Amino acid sequence: MKKLLLFLASVAILNAQLSRITWAALSATGTTSGFNVPGSDVHTIAAIVTGSPSGCTLHLEGSLDGTNWFDISGDQTCTSNLMFHVVNRAVAQVRMNLTALTGGTAPTVTGWYLGHSTGAQK
Repeated sequence: MKKLLLFLASVAILNAQLSRITWAALSATGTTSGFNVPGSDVHTIAAIVTGSPSGCTLHLEGSLDGTNWFDISGDQTCTSNLMFHVVNRAVAQVRMNLTALTGGTAPTVTGWYLGHSTGAQK
């Protein structure tokens, strides 16, 4: 019983440290709203793509102050669904920047974010 309680407590602590968001679908180039992820240094993005665009590029941006934004992932091609990871980039906020979206039939890109801190930046 003690092991089960310890396991459940560990899961609750881990879940409390995760940052999750689903951004609204983008149908044109631009950025999503910023999302607070204090101290997260491990980031996973899933991009769900509809409308079969012939050209699509996005990147994850990070900020320390919510005003100045920096590309922390490099360009990611998103002509179909994709998932990518960014590590060792501690930031206070993240947002998705859709820098190209062409062709297809009414294409959209929806970004899902999951991030957490490894504690390495302490």
